[in-house]
Amino acid sequence: MKLQLVNLLLFSEKRKNLLLLLAEKPRSLDEILDLLYIPRVSLLPHIKKLKEDGLILQNGDMYSLSIMGSILIRKVRPLLDAASVFEDNDYYWSYRKLDSIPFHLLKSIGDLKGSQLLEPGLTHAFDLFPELIDHFTGSSKIMLLFSFFHPLIPSFSLELAKKNVKIQLIFSRDSFARFSGDFLRTGEKILEKKNASVFVHTGLPLEIPALIAVSDSALLLGFFNKKGKFEGQYLLNIEPRALSWGRDLFEYYREKSEKVCSINSPGTDPDIQEFL
Repeated sequence: MKLQLVNLLLFSEKRKNLLLLLAEKPRSLDEILDLLYIPRVSLLPHIKKLKEDGLILQNGDMYSLSIMGSILIRKVRPLLDAASVFEDNDYYWSYRKLDSIPFHLLKSIGDLKGSQLLEPGLTHAFDLFPELIDHFTGSSKIMLLFSFFHPLIPSFSLELAKKNVKIQLIFSRDSFARFSGDFLRTGEKILEKKNASVFVHTGLPLEIPALIAVSDSALLLGFFNKKGKFEGQYLLNIEPRALSWGRDLFEYYREKSEKVCSINSPGTDPDIQEFL
């Protein structure tokens, strides 16, 4: 088969946006023009071409995808979404270590479409991310993975646990060593809560993302740069499919971690005790 249909889909921003719009539901011409913010004279040639190639159907003033158009959009949408993720923050992604994302989730990285790149200013350099507080304090369930250590993490986690938030914490080996050494009492109080669980990833810190934080309403992601440094930049996304993607990433690493029974005591899992 020639690549005519692929070219038709990918090499015109107007045609691509029109097809994605009709993938949601059939629409009138006036509605299409309003949503795409383009003049009628600019859109009509593209509609004519898509009709001729059998990708859209017209019924009076209403337009919809044909069966063939629906199939093609369903296949090409993951590609378009992935491209959008990288294009929106191209400089950030170009310098991140992406090998900490398992392949099955890299294939669906388009689920992170719409992520906002955030970087705390100098006035917040020693604070927890404001978005972590804003989006997480009212949540009923929280997943947190840290492979770097922030001195406010223990107290923040304890406050959440006291509010009966179901919280799961994953630390890298290095960050857990700091947690269990300098914040032993706070760690013990966290583990006293039945709604709190603590895990340690037994691999190397750079094998995992710098930050995964998932609440009921938000996902925060941080990745090391290619030199193995965390630059304090992170991505925020509040879309449902991004939250689901973040939970899957967290669960992937939780399955590769050891649960902590008690901090720096005989009850701690043997594999964890070895490196304390």
